Amino acid sequence: MEAKIAVSSKREKVTTLVIGLGLISLFAASLYFLKLDVKTFVSRFDSVGAVVPKFFVLDFSDLGTIISELFVSLCMAVAGLALGFVISIPLSFLGASNTTLHPLLAGLIKGIVGIVRAVPALIWILIVVASLGFGNTAGVVGLIFPTTGYLTKSFISSIEEQDPAIIETMKSTGAGWLQLITEGLLPGLTNPILSWTSIRLESNIAESISLGMVGAGGIGMVLTRSIGKYEYAKISTIILVIFVTMITVELLIGQIKKAIR
Repeated sequence: MEAKIAVSSKREKVTTLVIGLGLISLFAASLYFLKLDVKTFVSRFDSVGAVVPKFFVLDFSDLGTIISELFVSLCMAVAGLALGFVISIPLSFLGASNTTLHPLLAGLIKGIVGIVRAVPALIWILIVVASLGFGNTAGVVGLIFPTTGYLTKSFISSIEEQDPAIIETMKSTGAGWLQLITEGLLPGLTNPILSWTSIRLESNIAESISLGMVGAGGIGMVLTRSIGKYEYAKISTIILVIFVTMITVELLIGQIKKAIR
């Protein structure tokens, strides 16, 4: 008679059961506190069949404006990336534990970056719009904050992964701080920096489109106006143009990453 071997212990099964029940309870509690009106949702579900077909019609009559505003969004994404990149480079070397001028400075920079990253890009753009008003300037400035936070955090992690022997060798030859960075570390950081930057460019383009819907300018504002007027055909056209653009950008960034490697 063959002996049965237990794949998991009884304790693991109990733990899994408790976690599962806990998640179900959390889900049920969320539904209760949100007070979701399921009856209204079900009763209005029939209207979906009447609305969805309207999105399968395209309207290219305003294609010139759509492409023009999309170009504005792309420019905002690139401008925000460039400015954020310029700010991130010195902050990264000052914030990395192996290149900082003082441990307290590194801790301060990492703390500030953590706060910046914790605030969503939408909140930053709303703050900027309230200060500078609607328009492209607000879009660029609003993108600088999340871009700087992301790039600084990413660059710091890449800098801290560098071989300590390089730093020790440069210091032993009497190299100064700037010389250590420009001649010792930057040559080995080129690929990581370009890789992180290309990833952030893709995120900036997506965010510039969505942030335009709250007044930052670009294609997002055109989409918001069309939604407000229930121009389903124009909405579909805008979404299609955005989709094609994002696919193209993703392919280009993929080629850039391959070239970097």
